[in-house]
Amino acid sequence: RVGSGGQERWMTSPPGSVRDALEWLTKGFRPEACRGASVTYQLQLAGEGGGRFWLRIDDGHLQAREGEAPQSDVVFRLDAPDFYAILAGRENPDLLFLADRLAVEGDLSLALKLRSFFGPA
Repeated sequence: RVGSGGQERWMTSPPGSVRDALEWLTKGFRPEACRGASVTYQLQLAGEGGGRFWLRIDDGHLQAREGEAPQSDVVFRLDAPDFYAILAGRENPDLLFLADRLAVEGDLSLALKLRSFFGPA
């Protein structure tokens, strides 16, 4: 973890690809924050550095894979640079959603829980 402008970040450089994002998310996963949770998230990133990947969280365990999830509870669609900016702490997902730059399909309560499963403890 590194400090930056009074904000603690859990990685030193922002990702620029799906593969980098999967590594970031795996390293920043907080198993203690998702005990009892069972959810699959599909992320579809458009534009440069984009692609598709999914995250399966099941009682404190994480599976993170490129491609399409066999089944998902929540689907996020956004531009890849916006997603990478969220991970780096330069964008707020709530504001992106309100600005129609982040689309969410599925259970919104599960969508909102995603951020609590990753990042600094």
